[in-house]
Amino acid sequence: AAGKGARVINLSLGGYSDSATLRAAIDAASVTAVVVGGAGNDNLSTPFYPAAYAKVLGVAGTTITDTKAAFSDYGSWVKVAAPGAGITTTFLGGDWGSSSGTSLSAPFVAGLAGLLVSEHPDWTPALVRSQILHTASSLATSDPEYGSRLGAGMVNGGLAVQPPKPLITFGSFALNGTA
Repeated sequence: AAGKGARVINLSLGGYSDSATLRAAIDAASVTAVVVGGAGNDNLSTPFYPAAYAKVLGVAGTTITDTKAAFSDYGSWVKVAAPGAGITTTFLGGDWGSSSGTSLSAPFVAGLAGLLVSEHPDWTPALVRSQILHTASSLATSDPEYGSRLGAGMVNGGLAVQPPKPLITFGSFALNGTA
């Protein structure tokens, strides 16, 4: 997909086995595209690939109350969370209805990445990933048990589309006593 010009790639798939080939492909794709992946649906902290790769925005699933969905995988390798329980979606054959899973969470983040890329076509994939992570809302209060294991927190589209703010600002500086 990246080789064909995709700027955002959603991978709502995976497993628990690391693959050097898949990792290399994602590393190559992440130079030109934001890569997003679902964290898995087994309520485990075991790394789920490709979501657990460093250059993938691994997405955990949450409920309407901003808590980890019972099925969602979690852990230090998860980058961000998004709604994943009771999501209205389409089904094969043209029908639609409610479904749950991190395969439904990841597209929320991929969609936000696409919005950021369209607003800022000059941004690198790393900058888009950074904006999504730095504007996520903490889940520590709404989910004391798992909030710290759901990455940066709930993806926040409203904050993400605001102009970026520096993480560090300098009020003044001095070098060897000279300002």
